[in-house]
Amino acid sequence: MASLSLKHIFKVYNGDVKAVNDFSMDIKDHEFIVFVGPSGCGKSTTLRMIAGLEDITAGELKIDNEVVNDFEPKDRNIAMVFQNYALYPHMTVYENMAFSLRTAHVPNDLIYEKVTEAAKILGITEYLDRKPKALSGGQRQRVALGRALVRNPKVFLLDEPLSNLDAKLRTQMRTEILRLHERLKTTFIYVTHDQVEAMTMGTRIVVMKDGYIKQIDTPINLYKYPNNMFVAGFIGTPQMNFFDAVISKEKDIVTYHLECGTKITMDYTYTNKVPLKYMDNNKKVIFGIRPDDVRLKSNKYTNDGTWISLKAIVSVIEVLGGETIIYGNLNLNTIDSEAGQIIIKAEPDSLIKRGDIIDIELSLNKFHVFDKETEESIKKRIPINNIINCNIKNNNLIIENESLKLPKVLNVSDINNTEITIPVKSIMLGSGPLTAKVESIEQIEDKVLYYLKINDLILFAEEQMKKYKIGEVVKLNIDLSQVSIPEKDIYPINLENSLNGSFIKEKVNKKEYKFYIKIGDIKISPTNVICEKLFTCKGHKIFNTPLVYRFNTLDIVVTKNSNLCKLKGNIIEVYDYGNKIFSKVNIEDENIIIEYNGTINEEVMLDINLDKVTIIDKKIDIIIV
Repeated sequence: MASLSLKHIFKVYNGDVKAVNDFSMDIKDHEFIVFVGPSGCGKSTTLRMIAGLEDITAGELKIDNEVVNDFEPKDRNIAMVFQNYALYPHMTVYENMAFSLRTAHVPNDLIYEKVTEAAKILGITEYLDRKPKALSGGQRQRVALGRALVRNPKVFLLDEPLSNLDAKLRTQMRTEILRLHERLKTTFIYVTHDQVEAMTMGTRIVVMKDGYIKQIDTPINLYKYPNNMFVAGFIGTPQMNFFDAVISKEKDIVTYHLECGTKITMDYTYTNKVPLKYMDNNKKVIFGIRPDDVRLKSNKYTNDGTWISLKAIVSVIEVLGGETIIYGNLNLNTIDSEAGQIIIKAEPDSLIKRGDIIDIELSLNKFHVFDKETEESIKKRIPINNIINCNIKNNNLIIENESLKLPKVLNVSDINNTEITIPVKSIMLGSGPLTAKVESIEQIEDKVLYYLKINDLILFAEEQMKKYKIGEVVKLNIDLSQVSIPEKDIYPINLENSLNGSFIKEKVNKKEYKFYIKIGDIKISPTNVICEKLFTCKGHKIFNTPLVYRFNTLDIVVTKNSNLCKLKGNIIEVYDYGNKIFSKVNIEDENIIIEYNGTINEEVMLDINLDKVTIIDKKIDIIIV
């Protein structure tokens, strides 16, 4: 029935308190989206902004491609179901369900038709003459759903609708809401703090913390491929096991040294998505594995080499009927210490007691690794960077005896065993000076991840479609403008430019104003799109506020047409990367990068695609366009 688009949505309360930070996502028609997270994470605030019950501080909300930031709730064609049902106690069920239709002056015969049809769908026909106090919690929840249903809305918004019900009734109502969603074939957005509800109901789940989106994905992907420790620990019951560790590598053997004293040794194949820089036996990481991926060692299991054997001492056993949860410790000298604690899911007939030393097995295919400081995953499903050690000789990058000529702009002295970072997306397959063998291929949704072997080194490359086969030898090149060599203070060319400025208005006559983007002394006439977005988000508050204008290098070009000129500056440096050439341009004492083969001191006129410019309120650090 409706699609939604939320772009850079912020909610800031008095005192610059940010409740929602840069919330962006596209919701397709007929999706069942669940916002989940702990109390105070911003999920209900986001829902209320969609409903129009909270003003949007900044950002753009579209329903069916129409911007609705300034629409009243009644004009958005959405229906909201609240946690406390919000039924009128003096009205019957029929009157409660009919109320919104009566206020909209719908004819009585059509009201009767809509209410009785909704009551039939929800199984509450026999309660239409009762008042809310005569209904159970589940029946009241059905009435609240029915009141929303009769309006035939584009979008259903449900704010923790089951939290007041007991466990059995919650399970029953979950099923009924899912059936209703499938029958209506419309868009549902559902808020809950219960991860079981989120996992069982959502086609996609938005995990939030402290007003930020931590991850948006399908339930199975959130479980299998968490982007960070928060998602890994929040999703899944019991929660993931976490262990402080360092990693070492000897040839093709990698060892995780857990802080509790346990060592987990494996072939490099199982951990090749972890950047080599973490394998120095010094940098701290978090080793994570879910209880589902730990099992009691048993003769009925065949170990195909993808499981590693360890021992643990049992501290607590929870018998749950269909399964048994065992709390143990990998440090056999202690039972109750938190360091080394591991949770195992076992079968219900496991005859184990406190103090037993048990043999367990961990899956080498399903463990996770997180950076200790950032808590972000460093064993991502699709790696972002290849971080490798190589040599530089005669201005050639030597990668496992393969040689790549460096451009003059990267002219560096010879160096051995230096760390370089090559973004996965900067590796271009099909031609180039380097040769690699396709070791493995992984199809990940709409992307193809290639494992490329150069002697003993694995590089990752990402493509949109499958072009090569396992075992095939391919040529490859690297976009050197995106490579970093920290030891030589060489970093990727910055494709994201920013200029400081403001947004001003000047009086033309008593009734007319002109608006300008101001950068230094330069005044640029904004597009209608920018004006509309600025006024929608901030109104009069935007004028003379310190702003940052941010834009991509690809959205700015050199022009010879003075009518198109929006900025003018002088080139102060040129960076020739061979297949790409960039120039640094000084504008009003600030510098930006453009893709252009210029000469030093050359004056250039620049045309910017203003509709692609991001505008940031510098004072409170929020994106307003």
